[in-house]
Amino acid sequence: MADVFLSYARGDERVARTVAKQLTEAGYSVWWDSELLPHNRFANVIEEEIGAAHAVLVIWSEIAAKSQWVRAEAELGRSQGKLIQIAIEQCSIPLPFNQYQIAELRRWRGDPVNPQWQKILASVAHFKAPSNDPAASPRTRGRTVGRTLKLGMAGVAITAVVGGGVAIFRNFEGPPRGARIAIQPFRTIGSAPGLSDFAAELSDSLQNVLTQDQLQTLSPAEVDALKGDDLAGRAKQLGVGLMFSGAVQGKGTDIEVSMRIDDPVQRASLWTAEMSGPAAQSDQLQARVGALTVAVLNCSEQGLAPGADLTDSALQGFLHACELSQTASHGDAGGSAAYAMLDAMRQAAKEAPGFAGSHSMLAKHLAYVAARGLARDSASLRSEAESEARRALEINSKDPDALVALGLLTPTLDFAQRESWYRKALASNPSWSHANGFLGNVMTNVGRLQDALELYQRAASVNPLAADWSVIVPLALVNVGETSEADRQMALFAQRWPNNPLIWYTQVASMAAQKRWGDALKRLDNAADLPSQSAQWVSDKRELFEVLQSGNAAGRDRLRETLIRSSNTDPASAIYRLAMLGFVDDAFAIGQHYSPQSSDSTDFLFRPEIAALRADPRFMALAARFGLVDYWQRTGHWPDFCSDPKLPYDCRRQAAMVAAQPRPR
Repeated sequence: MADVFLSYARGDERVARTVAKQLTEAGYSVWWDSELLPHNRFANVIEEEIGAAHAVLVIWSEIAAKSQWVRAEAELGRSQGKLIQIAIEQCSIPLPFNQYQIAELRRWRGDPVNPQWQKILASVAHFKAPSNDPAASPRTRGRTVGRTLKLGMAGVAITAVVGGGVAIFRNFEGPPRGARIAIQPFRTIGSAPGLSDFAAELSDSLQNVLTQDQLQTLSPAEVDALKGDDLAGRAKQLGVGLMFSGAVQGKGTDIEVSMRIDDPVQRASLWTAEMSGPAAQSDQLQARVGALTVAVLNCSEQGLAPGADLTDSALQGFLHACELSQTASHGDAGGSAAYAMLDAMRQAAKEAPGFAGSHSMLAKHLAYVAARGLARDSASLRSEAESEARRALEINSKDPDALVALGLLTPTLDFAQRESWYRKALASNPSWSHANGFLGNVMTNVGRLQDALELYQRAASVNPLAADWSVIVPLALVNVGETSEADRQMALFAQRWPNNPLIWYTQVASMAAQKRWGDALKRLDNAADLPSQSAQWVSDKRELFEVLQSGNAAGRDRLRETLIRSSNTDPASAIYRLAMLGFVDDAFAIGQHYSPQSSDSTDFLFRPEIAALRADPRFMALAARFGLVDYWQRTGHWPDFCSDPKLPYDCRRQAAMVAAQPRPR
């Protein structure tokens, strides 16, 4: 009996051999069809091996997606609850497998410390033969869900009904809490059509994400055994600190989902929530439920970490704060939702003054809300954020969220310092969502777009069901020219999260990068449904796209004059739009007098649609005004476009010439 059954298409044998080798070196036995003896009946042996294996690892590629054998093997693994998936190239993964978590290994060459490969190993470890000894389970770090907000776009608040009511039955000071989480499958109440399928799909997608998130969860066999009169004793024996459960039921034309987290040893209810939505839009409801559940369970593992020592009351407050961070879009919902979120986090920090996680979660969100201008008292929020971050670091000098908070408090144009804070957070935990995502923002701002894409993908992998970092990935794909894959992902997210402003913006940006002006104008027609988007922004975009679509020279000239006159109020926008219109000389003329503020963003300089600006050697002088040339020279890491063999100048030589000139005043 092998630990892992490896499924792949014959044309991917080289990759399969590398995967098998790395699994073997990690201590697992692997069965793949190189093991098949000539006299064996192929189908029978495969079915037997899949049934006996602890995990089924499927390698997806374009040829694998067309293989009936791979699909059949993947379906057996899925039906038996032990499917793990990796993609080694851009391909259309068939239903229903594209609804489950898939590790991105397109650029993997067998590196055993690659973060995505480490997730695969963690997933295999989860499905390994169950043990009654909690110490035998792999110990990994928990992570919290992250998000970014870029280019003036606000996030979206979850619109389903969410109840955060929590009841504490007991608050008992007992022995240290177990480190493992028992995830029970969603149960059904009633027999409404499609209810069982919805519950099963919800459980499968949730388990898949949490397994690859490396949470210390029980195996399915252990969860099944966690029942009976002596629940507390059995949970204690298995090292269970928390138990998650949920139920779905039909309510007319709606589906209602309830979730809860309990302390099975102390018999305390720590968190409950409810969501509902039309049964006809079950995919959207499933995404919302999954996103919130994954976020809160990731926070739960923080509360179970060694040294946390949280009482039930303190853990209750921490989980409630985690819930609000998700439902308030990390503060981007604005108004009372943002203040309620921060107040809940302050209370959580007060309840657990010695727990670094509560202080750093508060610090990170305070810094984010202040940086985004989402509250009136930004200066006081920044001061409070720094104080809370320092307090967290006093408790745990490597707390990743505290380091992320300090990065958020650093001026945008101080690229090196921001990068330093986020890399320190990643040194503490390479999989930390916020550290990967916000470092991705820095890489975007300095033109290292391939690095940014990989960082966003890592950030998104923590909670792929959520509309946060996952939605940033398509925008990063657009930046590196992978527009087809970006459009495919955006279509999926738009189905799950309709009327999400960030998805809408990404679609507009992708269409602009592809010069699909007509499609972009149609998307602008939906802007009225997005209250976060200003009417002026939409009007400016519409005017620009209409001129570009028409190709009318007189219209271009009129818009040029308008942009030049208004360049004093918004020089960055004027430079960007003039470059799109083809008036490169005018764009550089405005850049010569541009004095950027420390909070200005530079990502617009690296958008695909203004490649003509970067193709001109004068671009280096413009970049120098933002401090980019100094950053590139000091770090030795140059932007991606400098490697383009068609670039008509040498970046390093041109940068040296610019640096040698007197600094503009």
